[in-house]
This record gives sequence, C-alpha cells and structure tokens, in this order.
Amino acid sequence: MDTSVQAPIMGTIKPEAFSELISRYTNHMPDQTALYQMAEIRRKVRELAYAIEIMCPHSKEKSTALTQLSFVMMSANSAIVQRCPVNTDDLQEWEK
Repeated sequence: MDTSVQAPIMGTIKPEAFSELISRYTNHMPDQTALYQMAEIRRKVRELAYAIEIMCPHSKEKSTALTQLSFVMMSANSAIVQRCPVNTDDLQEWEK
C-alpha cells in the first residue's frame, strides 16, 4: 500500500522523507527540559568563544573558528528541539 504524501507543489513525497522534512523545517514547542538544555549548550559554547577570542590572534582562522562555533551551537540546539512536538499551527492543511 502506498502511503506517500501528495504535495500540491511538485509531486509525491515518501512518508519517511515527509516526516523528516516536517521535523527539520517546522517550529517545535520545546518543553522546560529542552529549554534548559539549549541554554546550557549556549553557555558552554559562549565559554569556548571567550577562550578563542582571548587566546587566538586575529586571523582568518579565528574568524572561521567562531563562525563554525555558531554552527555547532545551532546544530546542537536543533537536535535538542527536534525531539519536541511540532507546532501544528505552522503546517498547511495538506501537511497535517
């Protein structure tokens, strides 16, 4: 039985891909535990950013390190929040 989702934009999306896309590209509703964990990630990343700022000379590499650190923080917080329920108010009717 085909359980694919018919997207009105371009065509058919397999169920596992559809679920992954909804999870990645929809707002989630973090609970208190997730909010605490994300704040801890930000705090620890900020500590490392301070260390990089103090210890590393001004250079392209330092700039890259700080940019990559931002990416690390965003990715880690995204991983945390994606465990939380999706905010279904953000979904279009055909996505529900």
